[in-house]
Amino acid sequence: MNVIALGGVNLDILGQSDGPFAFGDSNPGRIRFRAGGVSHNIAAELVRLGHHVSLVSCLGSGHASMTVRAMCLSEGIDTDLCISGNTGPGVYLCLHGPDGDMIAAVNDMRGMESLRPETVLPLLEERDMDLMVMDCNLPEDTLIAAARVWGNRVPIFIDPVSAFKAGRCLKALPFISAVKPNLTEAREMTGRESAGDCASAILGMGAKTVFISMGAAGVYYASDKERGVCPAIPLPEGTPLTGAGDALCAGLISGISKGLSAAGCAREGVRCADLRLRRADAFL
Repeated sequence: MNVIALGGVNLDILGQSDGPFAFGDSNPGRIRFRAGGVSHNIAAELVRLGHHVSLVSCLGSGHASMTVRAMCLSEGIDTDLCISGNTGPGVYLCLHGPDGDMIAAVNDMRGMESLRPETVLPLLEERDMDLMVMDCNLPEDTLIAAARVWGNRVPIFIDPVSAFKAGRCLKALPFISAVKPNLTEAREMTGRESAGDCASAILGMGAKTVFISMGAAGVYYASDKERGVCPAIPLPEGTPLTGAGDALCAGLISGISKGLSAAGCAREGVRCADLRLRRADAFL
């Protein structure tokens, strides 16, 4: 399957302290640099599943940009459609405690503003694609324009990214095949509380299928034909959950490409998330 992943790519700078985190002091620990960003992370997982993925994003220019591009290429992600621009790549700086839980993070994604409709749509005109993935790091008008143009040609999958950015995809929902918010994002999108009520509201806005990730409680799935909960696979206590959401998305997308039902896609997503968390490179 040929996939276009349109959205965020950045340089991840991840730090994990060896012991309890001491605020206002220097903490011994480990630091890792890697390529990140929601669309990049989903793309990397889709490549692992055997799909060909072209990333459409802003890599900027300069040494950091070359580093991120090299990282993407080493993962098997096609970066030919990434634009340069005048900024560097996005940067995600995150601190974790010894148990892997996030303490604080700062995300600089200003370069995404260069992904305007007039820049992005011409890049995709002649591309061979079977499915498109977008995330809400994109400007709202770009999300809507891409969904309008491509929604009647290929399945489109959207990850809302965060409660703060989730509203950007609301006007695109009538043109897409599936959306995967977590429960916090779904509540922000709908003003509802329960996963079932949120899913009903999102279906009412036009989305064909909704997957709401609920952490250890699993994934709530809903379409006009079926709805239910796919339970999460139990993990050893204290397992860091970094990367689970992006791997879940990749599994859902792979299920969509196979023509699986919403329940089947949810099972595929949960399986991929579990495999991600059990990999040796899941964090640092």
